Amino acid sequence: MDDLSVANFEMPRLARPLSKAEADYMEGGKKPVTSSVLISNSKFLNSPLFREAWTQMSLRRHGPDLPEPFCIPMMIRGIYDVVDVAEFVAEIAAEKARNPEFRAWLDERRLTAYRASELRGHAEGTLGAAIRKFVEASGMEMDFTGMGEEITNDFDYMVKRRGVNHDIEHMVTGFGPNSFGEEALAMCNNAAIFNYFPPKLAHHAAMTTIFVTGASYMRNALHYPESVPYHLDAIQRGITAGRALKKPLFMVQWEDYLDWQIDDICAELGIERGPDELWVGLDHLTHG
Repeated sequence: MDDLSVANFEMPRLARPLSKAEADYMEGGKKPVTSSVLISNSKFLNSPLFREAWTQMSLRRHGPDLPEPFCIPMMIRGIYDVVDVAEFVAEIAAEKARNPEFRAWLDERRLTAYRASELRGHAEGTLGAAIRKFVEASGMEMDFTGMGEEITNDFDYMVKRRGVNHDIEHMVTGFGPNSFGEEALAMCNNAAIFNYFPPKLAHHAAMTTIFVTGASYMRNALHYPESVPYHLDAIQRGITAGRALKKPLFMVQWEDYLDWQIDDICAELGIERGPDELWVGLDHLTHG
């Protein structure tokens, strides 16, 4: 039997530092310009807020000391430290002029409050009933009528609407509020947004889910290898579902579907529902 003691163990060749010749080949014989401060041609690398958020979210563990979404506020600060708001606004205006469906959605500017007392008349299996059960079980308010902030332009409305219906997206897609359901829903949104919008507008509209999906895959692959097969399944299912959508989920006027059975909503919108039951109870694979 081979002696596998630490004293006799030789590091595999690929894990050792590259030889100078190998490193020169990879680097193309180039060296970056030196500076007295950290600076590059990437605004994301140059931003200490973005760097810190990415480092924390992609390299952290999900320990019991802090809630799983603890780094989300840090991520938002990092993203808005680098976002080109003028370009984002210009891309919205250009798409509004080009796309009548998008223009009508922006001009309607809906923001809705969902209250359990007002949803009791909706039949079992409908979206209205699902929202009522969520509000009653969670104790969370789903009041999206501005949440104390005045919505005065298309940019503010698009950003607000992009986030406020997240829980409804879980209900309808079958990508539940668990580790792998969150990944699938985020990838679904990425795929749908890039499928519907021009690349520059899609880049801005999907930035939060781009960040989340990239960081979560890195985190799980580093710390929780047992979760990776499920994670890859979630990525694949999310992309497939997103590409089948007729429009991004954040553009759906869920208020019009409260009396619809969820299966009928999916058929109408082209939503391929996820396998909630496969991922329930698996959160322990991505924590600890």
